[in-house]
Amino acid sequence: MAIRLFQNLALKIVSVVLAALLWLIVSGEQTVERVLRIPLEYTNIPAQLELVGEPPTVVDVRVRGSSGTLGRLSSGDLAAVLDVRSPRPGQRLYHLTGSEVRAPFGVDVVQVAPSSIALFFEQSSAKTVPVLPVLEGQPADGYVVDKVTAEPSRVEIVGPASSLKALSSAVTEAVSVEGATKTVVESVTVGPADPAVRLRGPQTTAQVTVAIVPVR
Repeated sequence: MAIRLFQNLALKIVSVVLAALLWLIVSGEQTVERVLRIPLEYTNIPAQLELVGEPPTVVDVRVRGSSGTLGRLSSGDLAAVLDVRSPRPGQRLYHLTGSEVRAPFGVDVVQVAPSSIALFFEQSSAKTVPVLPVLEGQPADGYVVDKVTAEPSRVEIVGPASSLKALSSAVTEAVSVEGATKTVVESVTVGPADPAVRLRGPQTTAQVTVAIVPVR
């Protein structure tokens, strides 16, 4: 028993001394408060629902801790995470407290502002629409655009049902035909013009072919 007690004695003494020094440093610092603006994240949104409108992406938090700890703190060290599982279509009100804030050890979250957030959920829907290539510039003198095609010619868009109702097409990044005398083929980004909706699947580009022919 005595031999086991004295094993790694030097390491144990160093650990005790370091712990004592740390306690002295922390106990000698003042406890202060500070207000930070931190990001707000949403988790567990059901696949069949869409979060619509412009939900807040930041909140203000009042934190408390030692002056040394808060002096080394930045807004990127904290994040508010709101769990919105099991919502239903329509407006829902969620409360934000310190328990929703991820904070480093030694930092206490005293207050979150705003303390409640209203979110609006809508049923998710899907729609297949044609791809409309966008052209810029003019062919060379004596040449005209004959035919414009895109591959794929149609894409599936997903998003809130109300936003999809007014959507009739997806558009491409502009393809330049300035001064062209022959067919232009270019792979460009494709997507909906409405930021409230998005493409379904990994397809984010389309190959646009612009046939340039002499004026007849």
